[in-house]
Amino acid sequence: MRPPLFVITIIGLQIAVVDALPAAPAPSPDLPAIVLTNAEQILNLTVAQAAQALPVRLQGVVVDESQPRERALILADQSASVYLSAATNIFAPYHRKDRLEIFGVTSPGEFAPCVLVNEAWKLGGGTIPEARPVTYQQLITGALDAQYVEITGVVRQCWPAAPDEDTWRIVLAADGGTIPVRIPVPQDPQIDADAEVTIQAVCLYQFNQKRQALSPVLQVPRGVSVRVNKLSPADPFAVPVRSSVSLLQYSRELPYGHRIHVRGVVTRSQPGSLVWIRDESSGLRIQIRQTDDLQPGDEIDALGFPAYGSSTPGLEDAIYRKIRAATPPAPLMLTNPPDAYDHQDDLVSMEARLADIEPEQDGIVLTLEQNNTFFKAILKLPLHPNIQPGWQPDSLVRVAGICVVTYDDARPVMGIWHPQSFQILLRSAADLTIIKSPPWWTASHVIILLGLLTGGSLLVTGAVMLVARRRLNEQAHRRAMAEAEFSAILSERNRLAREIHDTLAQGLTATSVQLQLVKIHASGASNSASHHIELAQQMVRDSLEEARNSIWNMRPQVLETGDLVNALKNILKQLSVGIVSDSQFEVVGRERRLPAIIENNVLRLGQEAIANAVNHAQAKQIKVTLEFGEKHFSLSVADDGRGFDPANPPPSEGGFGLVGMKERAKELNGKLKVRSAPNQGTEINFSIPLVGE
Repeated sequence: MRPPLFVITIIGLQIAVVDALPAAPAPSPDLPAIVLTNAEQILNLTVAQAAQALPVRLQGVVVDESQPRERALILADQSASVYLSAATNIFAPYHRKDRLEIFGVTSPGEFAPCVLVNEAWKLGGGTIPEARPVTYQQLITGALDAQYVEITGVVRQCWPAAPDEDTWRIVLAADGGTIPVRIPVPQDPQIDADAEVTIQAVCLYQFNQKRQALSPVLQVPRGVSVRVNKLSPADPFAVPVRSSVSLLQYSRELPYGHRIHVRGVVTRSQPGSLVWIRDESSGLRIQIRQTDDLQPGDEIDALGFPAYGSSTPGLEDAIYRKIRAATPPAPLMLTNPPDAYDHQDDLVSMEARLADIEPEQDGIVLTLEQNNTFFKAILKLPLHPNIQPGWQPDSLVRVAGICVVTYDDARPVMGIWHPQSFQILLRSAADLTIIKSPPWWTASHVIILLGLLTGGSLLVTGAVMLVARRRLNEQAHRRAMAEAEFSAILSERNRLAREIHDTLAQGLTATSVQLQLVKIHASGASNSASHHIELAQQMVRDSLEEARNSIWNMRPQVLETGDLVNALKNILKQLSVGIVSDSQFEVVGRERRLPAIIENNVLRLGQEAIANAVNHAQAKQIKVTLEFGEKHFSLSVADDGRGFDPANPPPSEGGFGLVGMKERAKELNGKLKVRSAPNQGTEINFSIPLVGE
């Protein structure tokens, strides 16, 4: 006995409440705790709502069986149809037109909401609702899943049932689209390509993992016949022959959706895929599945469906028959590249310059040029790697092949769709003929020659650099030896300076002290004795001064206890204090020690320049600048004194003067510049390169 049932109405929606249903998860807060009782309610659920396993109690008529047979049905009530599935074989006893009552819960399904059935029993026989007339555009929306529909169209293809299947298949052309249809065996012999039929079937879908519809699939229920509205012609090739150029041209008499009969001579063939023909009007591309080996020159009849959407119509799903074999057709010779736009899918020939050759996995792509117009020629036949054609860039060639015109991606809203470029499909390597070989001065040869010249230049440059580096190393070695020799001389001079300081200078100092004492104690001596004592003391002082000068010239002690910067800074301070009102000292760059020979000579140069500015120039301002560059060093001493004429410098008084400065600069391979003029101050600049720093 069935559980008790009573009906209530909530906001105009008829629903049923069941007391004895299996337990189900609690519905979400936005859904009432009700039982769904018609197919429309189930189909209106969202994925999230259907996933809550809402209780279902449904009565309807079986429209069709699904797979697996014992566990899946299509059930229809007065509102719609819905897909049913079960975990066990509870649908085994039921068939089309059985009226059932089922209990279960909702499921989101893989594409559309469905019902997971727990219990089902037969109420008796029923009447299946009328199939709903639909269009191709309605089918492709995905909204008709599990619905019983009706559509009329023209059969495009037929396939018999496979050995392991119980259905045969057709492809139906309707409303500008094609739909695969599955029909239970046995196959109807009246249904063949080009027949007009009306089909009543359940609409199912191919879909992806994102629950998006890819294509409708119609499944005719077992026992339902496909209605044939118009049989296929007994002799398909009996229909009138059309010219290829007339395809899809304006006409009010041509039947829509049926095959068209064309006749022409084969210009190229790819068995099981494509064949190109030429008739009296133009070339034509035809899609085939026959695998007969057609040769250029064969005359054939072809029946096929016009292909829409491309720039030039072709035929699809075509069949053909061979009439006779003939001489291969000659390609149309084109002298101007834009003429190719008028010969889509025809066999053409052109002369051009071979600009580039680019091998590909399944052939070769050639770039050709004529009258500054570039186009491609493609050889798709696989070539053996050891039997490549001996083609060379810059050759003058003649190519022959099928012309393929390409167009812009953006189509015009209406009117003419103008072409953009074209390609030539070569049938074999024989379709390219060398008219004139390239001159020796080809781009590749020029590149090779330039490469050789560049390589030779690099070798010569490398040799020159090697010799120069060797000379630099020799110079550095000689410089190191000279510095070592100078260091040895400087050490010897320092030793002599210490000897003079420790012996002669100290002795003279002691003698001067003693004479001073004699002078004090001999205050009563005669004037002659006092004169001689004074004279002796003056001679001792002069000798002591000479000894100190010799020590200074032989031993720059400041460089032994400090660096060049501090040495010159101290000299500027000692010589200018109380005499020069403004003395400045500046260091530019990264301060560091220089070779001893350079520091010694720079110290002497700076000392002489500062002394001249203090003692002779009557300067009020003196600025000393040391610049430590990455590869050079410079010393600058500038004053605002009375200046002089560099062409007639004043004589040196006790120092070595400008002449000595220039000699020191020359010994160091440096440059000494003197800028001065009467009453305009003086600037002395000494610079020297620091090789090997």
